[in-house]
Amino acid sequence: MGAQNTELTIAVLCFGPLGEILERNQSITLETPATCQTAIVQLGIEEWLDKGLTVAVNGAMSALDTVLHDGDELALLPPVSGG
Repeated sequence: MGAQNTELTIAVLCFGPLGEILERNQSITLETPATCQTAIVQLGIEEWLDKGLTVAVNGAMSALDTVLHDGDELALLPPVSGG
């Protein structure tokens, strides 16, 4: 048996004010197993979870405990406000 890959690379898309804090489009490498929440913590934006941050994986709204796979696209969607 070959060695198992212990890392994965995902694309991260940041919208709204997160796009001003982080790069709007970037790639990050995570250790496996990794979830959406793992990526958020690695990016250092976990305080956005209390503000109502939602996520989408490969275009589908997802839970924070969704397991990520190599090549996935994670969209970070901060809450929308306005009047």
